Amino acid sequence: MIDFRYHLVSLVAVFMALAVGIVLGAGPLGQEISSTLEAQVRDLREERNGLRDQLDQAEARGDLKDQVVEVVTPTVTMDQLTGHRVALVAMPGADRNLVGELQDVISGAGGAVAVTARLDNSWTDPNLERSAERHELAAQLATDLAVPSPRTGDEPTVETVLAAAVTGQDAVAGSGAWRLAMDELGAAGLLDASWGVGQDAVTTGPPDSVVLVTGSLSTAEVEAGEDGEARLEQALDLVAGFGDLGVPTLVAGYGTEAYAAPVQTAESPVVRGVRAEADLADVVSSVDNIEGPSGQLAAVLALRWTIEDQPGHWGLGTDAVAPVPAVPQPKVQEADTTTTAPGPFPVPEPTAPGGDGEDGAGETGTLGPGDSSPTGEAPTEGSSAAEPGEAPTTDAVPTTGAPTS
Repeated sequence: MIDFRYHLVSLVAVFMALAVGIVLGAGPLGQEISSTLEAQVRDLREERNGLRDQLDQAEARGDLKDQVVEVVTPTVTMDQLTGHRVALVAMPGADRNLVGELQDVISGAGGAVAVTARLDNSWTDPNLERSAERHELAAQLATDLAVPSPRTGDEPTVETVLAAAVTGQDAVAGSGAWRLAMDELGAAGLLDASWGVGQDAVTTGPPDSVVLVTGSLSTAEVEAGEDGEARLEQALDLVAGFGDLGVPTLVAGYGTEAYAAPVQTAESPVVRGVRAEADLADVVSSVDNIEGPSGQLAAVLALRWTIEDQPGHWGLGTDAVAPVPAVPQPKVQEADTTTTAPGPFPVPEPTAPGGDGEDGAGETGTLGPGDSSPTGEAPTEGSSAAEPGEAPTTDAVPTTGAPTS
């Protein structure tokens, strides 16, 4: 049995230890601890300010580099898609601004956006009744189309039907069943198709290549539940349909320009899915950052390489081979033989030094044919500037980030 004196001694010891701690804490030890904490806080504040300055500088430099890409893109992509008619297929929730920007860069590269097909949310509606309606409509339309093989199963799906319809795959050549199929899909509320200026389904025919813009589906949604997984499978079924038909196809995703940890969470799951399946990765191309100028540049060049039967995967994502592909040789537009060829250009008389136009700018100060530099200075002897009409000297095959297949 513990007696009262033991408790008393214990209480006295506790209070004495507390008193000693208070005295030391308020005395020399307290001052030392306070100084140490203040120094650590000051160091952390300085480190934070330094990191913020580095981030601001990095963002400013990134913006300047984007401006450089925007300036050179029209020149680099000039005539890369001349003569080609492209179908833009936007998955449900695809950013409309990005779709519009892709239309602009394709047009700037000499291509024509024949049709823009925006898929409605009802395309991926998990409701059983809606799913049955889609299945019934696919079975009805597939009878008149040369639909590709589905990734799973034997029966046609709305994805295989859409792939056949957009690219004009009639079961009987010239029957026009693909046009009827697009109309029926639109009437069912599954897509909204709009033809480009000067383009229509009757006189200009189906497109010869496809750019599929991934929608709002995120990696988190795919990992969260069955609905996300089903939407991903539908998107991959559509991509596989285009690939099975042998139509040059580019999958254009976005999200990797923004910071994310890990970076995979910002990548489009459709792009990741394409790159993860060897059968798809070998026949279609992908770009994962079309929200940035470099991604839009990569999209045009990647589509050109895909048309040349050399697909690849570019961007800032984890499975991209390089940010952008090499620049292919621009396409040469066929000469119009129905018009009279122009005669030789008149050769101007040389201007004597010291006369009018001595500075090479002439009386009006405009640039002459030999002024190839931005400053208007004439090329010096030994300059590598190309003569008018000389073929571009860009590589005909990719040397950086080139497709290997």
